Amino acid sequence: MSDSELLVTALARLARLMAADDVAAVLEHVLVSATDLLHLSGATVLRVWDEAGQSEGHPASISASTESLAELARSQLDAARGPALEAMRHGEAVTVTEIGKYLDVWPEYASAAERHGMSSVASTPLRHDDLSFGALCIYSAERRDWAPPDLSVGELLAELTAGHLVTVDRLREKQQLADQLQHALDARIVIEQAKGVIANARNITPDAAYKLIRTHARRNRISVQAVATGIVELRLRI
Repeated sequence: MSDSELLVTALARLARLMAADDVAAVLEHVLVSATDLLHLSGATVLRVWDEAGQSEGHPASISASTESLAELARSQLDAARGPALEAMRHGEAVTVTEIGKYLDVWPEYASAAERHGMSSVASTPLRHDDLSFGALCIYSAERRDWAPPDLSVGELLAELTAGHLVTVDRLREKQQLADQLQHALDARIVIEQAKGVIANARNITPDAAYKLIRTHARRNRISVQAVATGIVELRLRI
C-alpha cells in the first residue's frame, strides 16, 4: 500500500474507535499510526490540562508507545520543561533534529533521551480554540530532519486527538450535571413524601413536618434526605 492509502486506512480505523468512545483505544491507535506511517521509533501523547485549561480534577496523563518514551514524557513534567511543554506554551510545533544539543536547555529531558537512544523529536500541541492542553510527540532513534509531510501527519493526528478528548470531556461533564440534577430531584421527591407521611401522622402542616424532619436530622447529625428516606422506606417515625 502507498503512504496515502496507509493514512486513509489509519484514519478510517481512528474514526471507528472515536465513534466507540474508547479513549484508551483511540490514544493507542494514534501512537501506532504515527509510528508506522512515519517509520518512527515511537510516540507519546502528554495531556496536562483539560480543555478548559484547568488541571484540578484532571491530572496529567501520559500515553506512550514504550516505557522508555513514557519516561521521557515524565521527565518533562517533573522538570516543567521540554519540547512538549514548549509546543503547548507557544501553540505550535517544536522540532528537534538532535536532542543532545539541547542539554543546556532541557538537561533532564536531553539526558533521558540520550539514555534511551532517542535522537530526534517533533512535538505538536493538542489544541482547542486558542488553548493548548497537551502534545503529541513523535520520536526517531536516528537523526531526522523533520520534513513538511512528517509534520502534516503529526498535526492531523494531534488535531483529531484533541477534538476527541474535548468531546469526551464535555460529554462527561454533561453526564455529571445530569446525574447531579437527578440526585437533587430524587432527594426533593423523598423529602416531600416524608413531609406528607409525618404531616398525616401528626395532623400538622407539611411545613411543620419539615421542621420536625430537619430538627431530627440536626440532632442526629445526619442529612435531611437520610431522615426522609428512613421515614418513607423504613417507617421511621419522629
